[in-house]
Amino acid sequence: MAYGAMSRRRLAATLSALAVPLVLGQLSQTLMGVVDTLMVGRLGGPALAAVGLSSLLFAALAMSLKAVDVACQTFTARRVGAGRHGEVGPVLATALSVVLLFGGLATWFGLAHPGLLMRVVTRDPEVARLGAQWLYWRFLGLLPLLVYFQFKAMGDGIGWTRIGMITGIGMNLVNVPLNWLLIYGHAGFPAMGVGGSALASSISGALALVPLLVVFLAGGNRRRFRLLARGNFHRELVRPFLAMAWPAAVQSLGMVLALTAFYVILGGISTATLAVGAVLLRLASVSFMPGIGLGAAVQTAVGQALGAGDIRGARRAAWGGAGLAALVMGAFGLVFLVFPEQLLRAFMADPALIRDGVPAVRLVGLAQAVDAIGLALAGALRGAGRTRAVMVVDVVAGFALMPPLAWLFGIVMGGGLLGAVWALVTWFTLYAAGMLALFLPAHWHHEVRS
Repeated sequence: MAYGAMSRRRLAATLSALAVPLVLGQLSQTLMGVVDTLMVGRLGGPALAAVGLSSLLFAALAMSLKAVDVACQTFTARRVGAGRHGEVGPVLATALSVVLLFGGLATWFGLAHPGLLMRVVTRDPEVARLGAQWLYWRFLGLLPLLVYFQFKAMGDGIGWTRIGMITGIGMNLVNVPLNWLLIYGHAGFPAMGVGGSALASSISGALALVPLLVVFLAGGNRRRFRLLARGNFHRELVRPFLAMAWPAAVQSLGMVLALTAFYVILGGISTATLAVGAVLLRLASVSFMPGIGLGAAVQTAVGQALGAGDIRGARRAAWGGAGLAALVMGAFGLVFLVFPEQLLRAFMADPALIRDGVPAVRLVGLAQAVDAIGLALAGALRGAGRTRAVMVVDVVAGFALMPPLAWLFGIVMGGGLLGAVWALVTWFTLYAAGMLALFLPAHWHHEVRS
């Protein structure tokens, strides 16, 4: 697409057409975690704590391996933008080779040592026992989930973002009844508790892969993109592929570790603070989805534009996506500012906890538009292959600075939850400033060769 020649209205419409399915797909994945939390919450505090901690551990491994999809999407978009559709097959083959190798090792370790992983994050024997159950059944679904994300990334790079949206929504529709059956033991199924929640997620992820395989491996698409051709694995593609993928993996891992440290700091303030903070992060994860989805849309648009040699169009797509993200996330921020009590009351009933959480919810609301710009421009830089620079900014602002600041503001200075959340907002602001600093120079599009 000639993004440089588009009118502003058509550019906004094109980016929205790419982004809306991505936003809905991302939102559906986030809602899976929200639904699991709500349904497991009926089992009591230890079960809720176990799922919260074990899901963070799983995310640390799964999201790091999933980050290969950044390279898969960008390389696909470049080839589609240049009209080299037949070269998409080798990109997918490389992505699948990487995730199957490292995902297989992670699956073995997770199935063999779930208890060891839980003992790293908790000393409570009951929480550790329940968390080990959750990890065992969740690791069973790791490989299908990783394969799903690579096929989805290829579709996003082509511009077929609705496929990921539909499968993501379908994943949720399957997950809810499976949770009901496997957690509580309805309709003759065994009552597996927290393990049932994990097994439901694993089954849902595996089933979501099926329609993607049908769509992409059907005759016309398979031949157009040479997806099952002999010799698709190109050794010379591995090095540039990994050069683009590993920073995204490190960034994902750093984000999860930073949030884990944040949870630990909140727990050091009080158990009540941890409970409110967990709800706040759930709310924030939903509000960030439009920015993440628009960032992914910008990544595709920039990759296709640069593949076609349209540098001006790539820059216009990036600014257009940043503007749209700021508008949508700004609307979420307004909801946080006006209705903080109502949002918190959906998750908790204690008036004291709600009262303590209101200022923190409003503070996160104020940061929404700023973070939106960072998320959108990060997508543009990834589309240009600059995943290492994006990773450095996020790891420094998030993993290196945020936890010490949360400890300083929340514990040392006695700021409690609000003080710790100021550290989160500092992370978001520095990240956005860093993305601006990387994007504004004329050479922003210099990238890893793809």
